[in-house]
Parts: sequence; C-alpha cells; structure tokens
Amino acid sequence: MKDNFMKVLTGIPLAALLFAAPVSAASAQSIVYHSGMSHAETCAERVSDPQEQSAYVLRLCKTALTDESLSPASRAATLTNTGIMEMRQGSLDAAVAHFQAARAVDAASPDVAINLGAALIRLGRFQEAIDVLHDPQAISVGHRHIAYYNRAIAHWAVDDVALAYEDLSAANALRPDYDAARELLQHFQVAEVN
Repeated sequence: MKDNFMKVLTGIPLAALLFAAPVSAASAQSIVYHSGMSHAETCAERVSDPQEQSAYVLRLCKTALTDESLSPASRAATLTNTGIMEMRQGSLDAAVAHFQAARAVDAASPDVAINLGAALIRLGRFQEAIDVLHDPQAISVGHRHIAYYNRAIAHWAVDDVALAYEDLSAANALRPDYDAARELLQHFQVAEVN
C-alpha cells in the first residue's frame, strides 16, 4: 500500500545563481573559447526541465562543482541540482549525499530539505524524511506546500494517518490547485469519534 502513495515531487531545481563561463572547444589546436553560461548555470537551466535525466547533464553538474570560484550559495545550489539529477537517475544514496552536502553550506536554501526528504522517502527512510521536514515553515512560501506534501507521504508510510491528513490539509490550504495533495486527500474519510 505504501508504494501506491510514493508520488513525491522529486525536486525543486534551484535556479541559476552567479557562476563562471562554460568552455566550448574549437579547432584541432585545442583553443578554448569562453562564452555564454558557466557549467553551473547550464546545469541549473537543464535541471529546471523536469524531464531532463541525461548522463551528460549530471556530468555537467559534477564538473561545475569543481569550479573553485563558486560562491557558497552557488555551490549549495549546484550540489542540490547534482542531487536532483542523481535522484532522477535512481542514484538515491548519491543524491542524499549531495543534498546533505548542500545543507551543510551556510548559504544553502532551506528548500533543499524538500529534495532531501523526497530522496529519503524513495529510499524508504521515512522517519529520517519526517525529521528533515520537521519545520515546513522554514521553507520558502512558494514551496512550503511541497514540504507538507512530502512529509504527509512519510507520515502515511509509517501509518501515522492523522498527521498525514494534517499535512495534506496544510498543503491543500496553501495551494488549493496542487493536484497531488488534493488527490491524496480523497483517500481520507473524516469521521467523528465519540
């Protein structure tokens, strides 16, 4: 039954921040031209497409992490985007490691918890996901409904139906047009207990 409710929004790509420039090789003389976006920016742009799962983009994101000039916020975003790509490819343990590394960066967005929670849920580590998502109010307002939804999935998986319902209701109240929460709420019947 728990597998039926594993519809977890897998990632909120953290948009491109400020980075260096990508390289494009030109001519047989190995002359490298610098123009356009950096690897980190390209990584962020490509990860923002929810259908993107290519090994190329994962390599691009990993290459971006070698850039010593990344600001702490850019490094945290790139670690998160790398984790999102790994999660999409099914490398959940690697994704968790990147999300945890991103959270360890002081400038990291608290929204990284959504992705870490999603990866932990997919690994069946439900209590850890609940712990990671313990404070949805810390998540940015625009993504808070996803934190509640993911935590509801974890609560449901550990048979805490009352807390799952509360979290789904909170997600639905924040975003009434959020289909995932609205659809799961249809599985509940609220009855008065005497």
